[in-house]
Amino acid sequence: MTQPPYPGAEPYPPLPPAYGGQAPYSGQFAAQPPSPTAYFGATAIAAATLASVIGLVATIGVVVAFFRVTTHPTSARMLSSSIVGAVDLAIAALAIAGAIGLFRRSPAGRICVLVGSGLAVLDIVVLMIVSLDSSFVRKSAPPTLQMSFPSGFLWLIVPVAAIVLAAHRRTGAWLLPKTPPMPYHPGW
Repeated sequence: MTQPPYPGAEPYPPLPPAYGGQAPYSGQFAAQPPSPTAYFGATAIAAATLASVIGLVATIGVVVAFFRVTTHPTSARMLSSSIVGAVDLAIAALAIAGAIGLFRRSPAGRICVLVGSGLAVLDIVVLMIVSLDSSFVRKSAPPTLQMSFPSGFLWLIVPVAAIVLAAHRRTGAWLLPKTPPMPYHPGW
């Protein structure tokens, strides 16, 4: 029983279920189901954390590519460093924006993480293919393009895990709004 608002007054009646109260059940309240955010948020937060790591590494790649372009102005190195820098800039922007979006429970953040991580996977695979022809890499490509197969496969774990976690159904369920929208009542 609830406390009366002032001494001698009748106690407040319980709110009906439609207004957030619980209907009494033989002198007890019905059991509440566990909150879905308790276990849905783990996949989204893990995906956002991995996207933050991808964004940090891509930002370092942008800085390295910028210094390569400014310190080695030969045309072959400048072109390859510029391409790598532009791709890393796109990956960094998408991954960081996606991580912030997922931390803020925005569905657009999920899309940014998926696209940014997909670009990171594509970038790593292309760099591993380019490193197969070692004479090309030694002559014209900067060290940022020199990615061997063992290290490339290790780096693939992070963006692939971010894609899997961001695409998981529990991440999508965590991003859904928790309260239904208020109905529109004309004339109010």
